[in-house]
Amino acid sequence: MMNNPYLEWIDENRQVNRIEIVDRIFIGRTCQGIEVHKRILLQSPSASRDHAVIDRTAAHLRITDTSKNGTWVNSVRMAAGSELALADGDVIRIGEFHLRVSYPQHASADSDDGLQTAMTLVTPSEMTVTNLVADVRKFSEFSQKHASSEVFDLMKEIFANFSAIINDFKGTVKDYAGDAVYAFWGHRDAAPENQAVRACQAALQQMERFDHLWAELSGKYSGADDLKVGWGISTGPVTMSHYGSRLADMALVGDCINVAFRLSDVANKVLPAHIVICSQTAALVRNDLTVKDLGEISIRGRKGMEHVFAIR
Repeated sequence: MMNNPYLEWIDENRQVNRIEIVDRIFIGRTCQGIEVHKRILLQSPSASRDHAVIDRTAAHLRITDTSKNGTWVNSVRMAAGSELALADGDVIRIGEFHLRVSYPQHASADSDDGLQTAMTLVTPSEMTVTNLVADVRKFSEFSQKHASSEVFDLMKEIFANFSAIINDFKGTVKDYAGDAVYAFWGHRDAAPENQAVRACQAALQQMERFDHLWAELSGKYSGADDLKVGWGISTGPVTMSHYGSRLADMALVGDCINVAFRLSDVANKVLPAHIVICSQTAALVRNDLTVKDLGEISIRGRKGMEHVFAIR
């Protein structure tokens, strides 16, 4: 067994590979100028030329995402440019490649390490994002009539399907807010038009997936056939930072996020459209998707009118 922590993965030839982490390991498609024993080259279109860096300092490992296509740790997508502490057994996914972290000494370290493994450090920065909120309707009524275990199982099934679709379209799931899933696409990762289209395509596929889920869930849970979903999509500036030491404390703050939640609330309820998008998003996607003008509406909790659209 190696004395230092190491990464283990299966390459495109189905061979098992290991590399020790002495101080720093670079991961990417080319990693130009990096010594052979300090780099992992992944021959995948999903891997950026310089995708990620793993640093070893004192008793901790930390991965930094430097990619355009996204890095997942234990099935959670990292925010672009963020850092995350790693522990023994963590799995890093880049495209179709899975790299397992082996760090036994870290696993047996102080109990505080349990908190450190979920720590994300993000320097406060402004960026533009497209937000997607999928809001499940009649959830409260369903919860009143069913055991908490059934409610959990049902929402877990919906959230798992919706989250998988978000990951497929290279989005980041930020929160499960009660009966809603919130995700975002940063415009620094790719062209704004492409990111907005991906968010809308994710919503369209979630809508299609929910139609199939609805039939399945209705057969398993009484009252599930009353459930509906409304989708809200918005685009605008946000500030990304963190409030605490856990991944869940990573914060995105911006008015456009509130707009997405409000639009999901009126979609498929006040307005005859399952997916309602703001005017900024409509301007970005109208060349790729069919957009319908719904006019101006007043939104609860906001002053003035909001020009909204639907996608088909």
